[in-house]
Amino acid sequence: MLAFLILPVLVSGFIVCNYNPNFYYKIHRYQGQYLYFISACLGVASLLAFSVIAFIAHKFFPSTIYIFNWEITISIAILLESLILEVQDEKAKANLIAFAWIVVISLGTILIAYFWSVCSRIRLHIKAGTLEKSKILLMSKVLSDNPMDKLFFESYLYSRPLLLSLNSRKVYVGTINSLGELNESSGMDQEISLIPIMSGYRNEDTLEVHFTTYYEVIATDLNIVIRQDQILSASWFDFDIYKKLNPRKISSISSIWTTLCDKKG
Repeated sequence: MLAFLILPVLVSGFIVCNYNPNFYYKIHRYQGQYLYFISACLGVASLLAFSVIAFIAHKFFPSTIYIFNWEITISIAILLESLILEVQDEKAKANLIAFAWIVVISLGTILIAYFWSVCSRIRLHIKAGTLEKSKILLMSKVLSDNPMDKLFFESYLYSRPLLLSLNSRKVYVGTINSLGELNESSGMDQEISLIPIMSGYRNEDTLEVHFTTYYEVIATDLNIVIRQDQILSASWFDFDIYKKLNPRKISSISSIWTTLCDKKG
């Protein structure tokens, strides 16, 4: 009969994976049997937590309390026994008690999973202050182990310009204003939204960058969405260095960058 506990363990693990933000932002990394193993581990943790709470409550709390001369039984064991008093067969009574305990443990394990998730959300909200800041805090943890993702995240966070080179030899300079939305099967590294400053191409033979388009109309909220699998390389774009190497093109680019900074700030 203990095999029935497998289902609530997996359900509670699924709840933690999907509703606890500390795990939800990492769930896309787990696939196949490893995902089942992580879910089962979280479910077992919920089961053990409920078992410890139930043991402490049974050991150190009274079985009955009195409210306005009313006797209220709070002991689960006493409540279960009172529900099956009419059963005469001892074997059937033992089976009913065991089944009732499994139901109680299952419900308690699932409740612990929800409680764990809610507490994690509250703790994160208190630590970050706002919902947007909590999302940024979690994103920083998830994306920190991937150099390109970290680069995109810092551009998104600090409005710092990037130089992106695509597989098609197209080149963009701009700041990231949105990262891909996370879901259960994929992370935030699917596509990015870029506010372009200028664009061009790389010479097929020398790979030298040639800028051909300057996006002077920043006020129109122009965005370009690029899939990350199309990005060949990414690096910070330093305007000071570009000014020294390309003095003739500075006036238009400087005005664009000033407008972009005013908009972001």
